[in-house]
Amino acid sequence: MPSALVTGTSTGIGAACVARLTASGWDVYAGVRRTDDGERLRSTYGDRVRPLPLEVTDPAAVRRALDSVTAEVGSRGLQGLVNNAGIGIGGPIEHVSDADWRTVFDVNLFAVVHLTREAMPLLRAGRGRIVHIGSMGGRVAGPGVGPYSASKHALEALAESMRHELALADDPITVSLVEPGEIRTAIWDKSERQVEEIAAGLDPDGLRRYGYLLDLGRGFVADGRTHGAEPSTVAAAVAHALTARRPKARYLVGSDARLAGHVVSKLPDRVRDPLVRTRARLMVRAGKRLREGDASS
Repeated sequence: MPSALVTGTSTGIGAACVARLTASGWDVYAGVRRTDDGERLRSTYGDRVRPLPLEVTDPAAVRRALDSVTAEVGSRGLQGLVNNAGIGIGGPIEHVSDADWRTVFDVNLFAVVHLTREAMPLLRAGRGRIVHIGSMGGRVAGPGVGPYSASKHALEALAESMRHELALADDPITVSLVEPGEIRTAIWDKSERQVEEIAAGLDPDGLRRYGYLLDLGRGFVADGRTHGAEPSTVAAAVAHALTARRPKARYLVGSDARLAGHVVSKLPDRVRDPLVRTRARLMVRAGKRLREGDASS
């Protein structure tokens, strides 16, 4: 049976990938940070789930996890690596701390580089495939999400460069990038809390200049909860990338992602910028209505 290592499986897209792959006969090494999350996944999706304690930013934890996988799969290796673990950090760029910038890049980029490099022997043994979970924010960066979009843009470059390197080396390992738009996951709860944390951290001048970003964040959260696609749609793209005879280099998931990838990102800046700002203003208005409604209730 094929085996895959998937990171960030506790909730959302990662958990959906576990569900999809185990239902298709895959053994899944499910990277989790908490033991109880792993036990819950195993009880929900069965014995094909191998919970794997994994803090992706800790090289020692990565080594232990890969040693555990190697002990089980042996010469069969891995048929898939899905780099899903990620975090979102936002706010006005001039107010985001160096520590927050490093944190988002540590998780969303450097941990991906490290785990992928360390897993290459297992992937070569299994003629495996690499799937990175990016974001439409890696193609079109709006206001307030600079750190997150920058890290996902860097992930796009990583995926593309590695795809070419392996192809020119006649290596059987393929590299695919899945770029979701808004997805209904617990990230919106985290984003809602983050909006309030950003508000608390801004000085009076910051609030005067960038207070609109707080309403934008509120509007964006509400829109994602209402119109976001299901995590299973992302899992379906991941499954295709892992099993199709000819996997795609890129998968845009969701109508908003397809619009961003096929249309908006290809427009000249003089056309694209007004579109991005118009959507941002709509989200600001929506967020302001929500805030004023909460204040009056």
